[in-house]
Amino acid sequence: MPENDLRKRMDEFQDLFVEARLCIEDAQESQETTYFAEDLDAAQEAVDEAVAAFKGIVNDIEDKDQKNSVLRSNGLKVEQLKGELQMIIDGHGHHH
Repeated sequence: MPENDLRKRMDEFQDLFVEARLCIEDAQESQETTYFAEDLDAAQEAVDEAVAAFKGIVNDIEDKDQKNSVLRSNGLKVEQLKGELQMIIDGHGHHH
């Protein structure tokens, strides 16, 4: 994938990632309030979006070195995001 395209898509992913982090923080802070279910839904949506964007980028990269580089630099962040969301879900016993 051309560097410019990759950079643009990674910027979009970064924005989604930041948004997801903020939503997770909101959900953590609202755990004892009536807003929690709403915040949790928003967090799940934001995390799904960020994860989907990241997977899309990785799937579209044909160059192996480029793909590995993206996975190395961001793969852990994506897993961390999913983990943080899961901790809130597990900690609250909130099931969909």
